[in-house]
Amino acid sequence: MSKHLQVALLLLAVGLSLNAQSQSISIKEEIVSIDTYDFGEPNPVPLLVDNTKIHPYFKFEGYQHKPNKKDWKVVTLENDYIKVMVLPEIGGKIWGAIEKSTGEEFLYKNEVIKFRNIAMRGPWTSGGLEFNFGIIGHHPSTSTPVDYITRTNTDGSVSCFVSNVDLPSNTKWTVEIRLEKDKAYFETNASWYNASPLTESYYNWMTGAAEATNDLEFFIPGNAYVEHNGNAHSWPIDQEGRDLSSYKNNNFGPAKSYHIVGEFNDFFGGYYHDKEFGFGQWSLYEEMPGQKLWLWALSRSGGIWEDLLTDTDGQYIEFQSGRLFDQYEPSGANNPISQVGFDPYVMDKWSEIWFPFKKIGGMVDASPHGVLNVETVNGETIISVNTLQDLDSEIHIIAGGETTTEKLVLKPMEVFAKTISIDIAQGIEVSIDGTELSYNTNSKLNELKRPFRSDEDLNISESEKLLFAGIEALEFREFEKAHKHLSKLINIDPSNTTALVRLAELEFRRSNYDLALEKANTVLKMDTYNSSANYMAGIAYRAKDDIVNALESLGWAARDIKYRSVAYAQMSEIYLADKNYNRAKTYANKSLDFNTYNLNAREVLLFLSKANSNQDEFKAEKERILAIDPLNYLIAIESQLSKFSNGDSKLNFTIENEFVEETYLSVALRYRELGFNPEALAILSSESIESPKNNLWIAYLQKDSNPNQSKKTLSKVITPNIDFVLPYRRETIPVLEWAVEQNANWKLKYYLAQNYIAVGLKDKGISILKELQNEPDSDVFYRFRAKLNMANPNDFPSNSASEDLQKALDLKPKDWKVWEENILANQELGNDKLAYSLSKKAFKKFPENYNIGLAHAKSLLSLEHYEQVSSVLENIEVLPFEHASESRKIYEKAYIRTAIQEFEKENYSKVLSVLEKVKQWPENIGVGKPYAPDERTSDYLIAIALDKTGKYKESKQVLQSIIDYTKEHSGSNSTNHIFGLLAAKKIGEDTKPIEEQLKTTSNNIKTQIALAIFNEDVKVTPELNEKVKLPEQELKFLKSLKNL
Repeated sequence: MSKHLQVALLLLAVGLSLNAQSQSISIKEEIVSIDTYDFGEPNPVPLLVDNTKIHPYFKFEGYQHKPNKKDWKVVTLENDYIKVMVLPEIGGKIWGAIEKSTGEEFLYKNEVIKFRNIAMRGPWTSGGLEFNFGIIGHHPSTSTPVDYITRTNTDGSVSCFVSNVDLPSNTKWTVEIRLEKDKAYFETNASWYNASPLTESYYNWMTGAAEATNDLEFFIPGNAYVEHNGNAHSWPIDQEGRDLSSYKNNNFGPAKSYHIVGEFNDFFGGYYHDKEFGFGQWSLYEEMPGQKLWLWALSRSGGIWEDLLTDTDGQYIEFQSGRLFDQYEPSGANNPISQVGFDPYVMDKWSEIWFPFKKIGGMVDASPHGVLNVETVNGETIISVNTLQDLDSEIHIIAGGETTTEKLVLKPMEVFAKTISIDIAQGIEVSIDGTELSYNTNSKLNELKRPFRSDEDLNISESEKLLFAGIEALEFREFEKAHKHLSKLINIDPSNTTALVRLAELEFRRSNYDLALEKANTVLKMDTYNSSANYMAGIAYRAKDDIVNALESLGWAARDIKYRSVAYAQMSEIYLADKNYNRAKTYANKSLDFNTYNLNAREVLLFLSKANSNQDEFKAEKERILAIDPLNYLIAIESQLSKFSNGDSKLNFTIENEFVEETYLSVALRYRELGFNPEALAILSSESIESPKNNLWIAYLQKDSNPNQSKKTLSKVITPNIDFVLPYRRETIPVLEWAVEQNANWKLKYYLAQNYIAVGLKDKGISILKELQNEPDSDVFYRFRAKLNMANPNDFPSNSASEDLQKALDLKPKDWKVWEENILANQELGNDKLAYSLSKKAFKKFPENYNIGLAHAKSLLSLEHYEQVSSVLENIEVLPFEHASESRKIYEKAYIRTAIQEFEKENYSKVLSVLEKVKQWPENIGVGKPYAPDERTSDYLIAIALDKTGKYKESKQVLQSIIDYTKEHSGSNSTNHIFGLLAAKKIGEDTKPIEEQLKTTSNNIKTQIALAIFNEDVKVTPELNEKVKLPEQELKFLKSLKNL
């Protein structure tokens, strides 16, 4: 071999070696100390009044104004191109993601952890990428620990899996955050499993954050956006001609929620033109069709949140991908958007990538191979590509009737650019072989024909409206409302099979299994093969332990592909619990034939191998489950059960979520359901997970085999206080009913009452709470009963809510929250003097607490101590929640009513000086000034005062501005429209056109109240006010305006 050849081969080997070494990858877990504005003060009062949808979760009430260093676990995935950081103790969210060649963040990384009261349970912190599952909003564990594991995969990639259970629905989500060596993107591979036998609510949005700057342009394919209520509007150019895809053009109105629809495409993102850097998301359209852009208002009403949520990182935007088109909130609007249900024993899986790009000016297409942009600058077209992985391909450009082909050999994050002397308008096509990247000037190619607006002329029957409303409510976890709508429908149409089946489901949720069967059998009397009715009958019979009829009904349900896998799985579970192992295996396999991800069926096979002592099969089934669900709790616990034989009563696993005891209880109940009671008892008996609920179940499981021990265990249930003991499962009701028969302690009755209310048996729960009278010695009991009383006043004696809250205060006088609840309840009940007496004491007791300060200001307002209101508000620092405006309302009313007092004294110069205060927006009360605030109240009073002082021209100008504002905002639901009418009358303008304009919004009750007061319609006003319940003081003020 020649020396030249040897050298060449050596250089080639070194080059290959260096190239291999250059592609590094790592995953590490470390503790990082971060400036943290922490949260705390968990509230033990059940949320069964405030937010039944998320019970058994609880709220947090305390938020720090100043930071402290706090250690957090951070998992970092890194290769040569990007760096991704995960926070498993903060909901499993991604903290931030960085493109290494530029140092730029393609997911906004907030350098401080600044929790503020935004999520369903309160605490939330901005930035990164958040995974939301279950019901609309930030998921209940968004700020608390979730379970996680890290691993290096066989293909060399690295992964961090984060996972948690949504307790109300018994659905479990898992997200794999995966990074490969040679890719400039990371993946999120999500799975979500419904282990419940019922259809559950369906909601998933992956919420990414990016920096908000004026040079930011959004690239989101579509021709319309829908609001939360489903109403559609044009995108990106709105009705006013504004290009909403430019961040800076959103400088109007409140915060923005754009759910962009109308085009069949797989990507969206944004680009910063000044720093030539962008961010994006890609997924298959059918997996993640939802594209949402969320912006804080660009006024100070949004700007204030920059200060509240970060210290130095600036404002952010959210770009969110979703499983549905819209984060839908039913409002009665007429459009095609609706709720969606999550079928039982179903797993949904989807994948996305999140990527950076640079130096290409924007994005017209994206794929895992790269990002393509085509744009015209000064009459020339620039075609640019930013690769996201190694690319060896050809680009084809068709322009002006000619085709150009060029070779592309690029490494990740390298950029190709070509300029051609043709304007896009002349027609250009671009494609890159093997990448799915393409562009065509025909913008209609991917436009959808799907309607996003309803047919206004379609006459929908009353029955169909009630059915739709009932199903919407059911799938939105508004079960009481669903029951009312569907029951009303059955009164109209007793043979409506869909409504009867849904009512059967609602009765099943309530643990009314006989009533569920009654509804299902009503359908089966009309159609014996109705699969939905057979399924509901099957699970109801199973709940009643009627095995024969359960199996028979489920067998018929399995004829329908919708129920086939879940029905067979239910049958396999029944057979396993009945020790008929051959049949259990048969039906588990039949279930998996039609749904390989049916974890319930797979667990049956696991238990069968355990029952048959088949270790090889047990290991194989275990691996099959872990391949689907790497953080499977049952596997984690089952793998350690052998420790009990060695006398080790501690189960030390890496289950680290917020509700470890609840996790173990769930697994133990799964063992019991499948006929493995000794194992269930063993799991619950671990000292490390002892809790009142777990002890309750231990006592119940011991009742036949060891009654003496059962009695002792039951006594342990009633020893601790009742704080955070939140029973909610159907399965626990018979256990608590048994416990109440064994022991008369009030705590067991309280738990049973709470469980009844949680499943929908509100009347039974309230009855028990009333029977307990004043026996309990816990403030939580009285606070909870008072809340129920306030929400259901007809079910309680008058004034008993106030008495309960006083009892709670006597029991816990050092807790500010108990004081606040007392004050606010008495304000709502009209006990203004008592509320003031309480707030005055509380304000002295907790002078630094802004919640108490606000409550005190409101009490002062009700007693017309306006100057004191102003003094209180000047000296507090409010940390608001996302849609808070109470402090601003108190502020405005204090000054406006002071002005009214000065009117009565004919001190018009003082009126004007006071009203100037109203127009100020002090941000210490937690609200920033929005665009075009509604200042018609103060403006009208200013106009009258100007008129009284002879400044007629200035007065008329102000009155005209009020009229103009009213016409421009006639669609808003506000009593302030009365000022537009009064202003028109003052300047001699005909008010009829304005009245007619306002009458078109007949659903806006406050607007109709304004019309009724203006026309002195004394009959209509009280009737309308029943629907919105405006304070009498406010109505009195509105009626007095004509006398000014």
